[in-house]
Amino acid sequence: MNISWSAYGILCLLLLGLLPACSEKIERKAAAVSILKPCPGFVETGKPPLVYGAECGELTLKENPADANSKDISVAILRLPAISPVANADPLFLIQGGPGGSSIEMANQIHSFFADVRKNRDLIFVDQRGTGKSNPLRCEQASPEDLKLPEAKQTEKYIALMKNCAEKYQHNAAFYTTVDAVQDLDAVRIALGYEKINLWGGSYGTRVALEYARRYPEQARTIILDGVAPVSIALPKYFARDAMAALVAVNNECLAQTDCAAEFGNIVQKAETVLQRLNALQAKGEPLEISYEHPRNQQTESLHLTPRTFSSLIFMSLYSRDLTVLLPRAISFAEKEDYRLLAALSALSSENAQLMNIAEGMRYSVICNEDWPLLSVSDIEQSIPFFGIPFVKDIQPICALWPKAQLPVDYWDPIKSDVPALLLSGKHDPVTPDVWAQAVAAHLPNSTSLSAAGGNHSISSEGCVPQLIAQFIERASMKDVKADCVEKIKPLPLVLGANQKKAASSAADNYSSVGVSSVSVSSIDMSSSGSAE
Repeated sequence: MNISWSAYGILCLLLLGLLPACSEKIERKAAAVSILKPCPGFVETGKPPLVYGAECGELTLKENPADANSKDISVAILRLPAISPVANADPLFLIQGGPGGSSIEMANQIHSFFADVRKNRDLIFVDQRGTGKSNPLRCEQASPEDLKLPEAKQTEKYIALMKNCAEKYQHNAAFYTTVDAVQDLDAVRIALGYEKINLWGGSYGTRVALEYARRYPEQARTIILDGVAPVSIALPKYFARDAMAALVAVNNECLAQTDCAAEFGNIVQKAETVLQRLNALQAKGEPLEISYEHPRNQQTESLHLTPRTFSSLIFMSLYSRDLTVLLPRAISFAEKEDYRLLAALSALSSENAQLMNIAEGMRYSVICNEDWPLLSVSDIEQSIPFFGIPFVKDIQPICALWPKAQLPVDYWDPIKSDVPALLLSGKHDPVTPDVWAQAVAAHLPNSTSLSAAGGNHSISSEGCVPQLIAQFIERASMKDVKADCVEKIKPLPLVLGANQKKAASSAADNYSSVGVSSVSVSSIDMSSSGSAE
């Protein structure tokens, strides 16, 4: 039923019992009418709007919030209106990770998981300044030919590109931090006429949600933190530790499953063998080119497999539940010098990175100003690589030259808040495991933490979690909400994979066969470069 707003207002007047809610709805619509319009449709874009009634717009703000004479920038907004004609007054703001990812682009992948929330609440997606369509700080990327250079040359080329990027944004980058982002979120809240809001954040987005709760405690009704990444995570200080813990967990599960142990054995040891072989080939100047069929379209493609490519693939596969289940087979095949499945996983991981569409200028403005200051000289010197990837030393030369920002003196203090909070974690998360949720929860007295044994980086789309999120937002509490269903989110049987025959174990009977071509790609996953979460 399509009701104009004038007709809707009359309808509200007739529903005497709903007058307050109708009045609020009309006021919010009036507040937003100047900045939100119907999103472009099929004629303009070749695609229909994300949902019926979707609204798009932008809010003009100052690049330097403290300087009224600073240049104007636009912050892009997407609103998916509640299905109910008398929606609740407190919407859900959804914040992308990265740092550097677009929340509006993320909406394409995740909005359906929040369908229960949208029954009664608007869903709001705001491209954080420096990302998406909000004055993105983009850096020049390496060319396909650059990716065929020896790894040392690739690193040299990348640092040169980031140096140029830092010079390009030397007068801007200081205003693209988390503190600036939460000021923008509140400006959007005001512009859209909302008094209170709920916030969901994934990975780095959890930091934004936490900071909003600290700076605007009266406006934050609830926060949902999926893959908790407080500033104390000090990117990328703990990447190697947390990623190895996730891989060891997968390895232990494989060794505990009779079929997996018999077929694949110790995948950590096999990964070391593959890495040593690739290092030897690189030392000889004999690059390894893999020809394979792309899992989406079966077109023949090639992969330049280097030690770093191999290690990055393991790291990024641990982000995804679907890719993790294929790791034992891919590593075991690679150890036997069959790299085709590994190459297929690399293709899927690359798609993931493209979906994220990371704005590297914004990413480094966050990491180099918020995380890097927490790393000491000894942290850098004693940092441990992950299968040869020196995450900390990789970013050191970039942060050394990146423009500096001034942050509030309390920015690095633990965030203490009474705002009701739901914290979500996955056991196989290589960057934001449960230990970070526990650290944050210690300062949130009204928080509930849930961890999924079969979860990876973000569990909001897994099992019953979407329904739990909806109940939490509805009640602003987890009291009397039965959350034991999270325990049923188990690790997938690791014998499942491409061309795998049905396993004999009864456990496998509960799952359909997972082929490479069926692997889903979640936009909540973060950057594939290994420099961001």
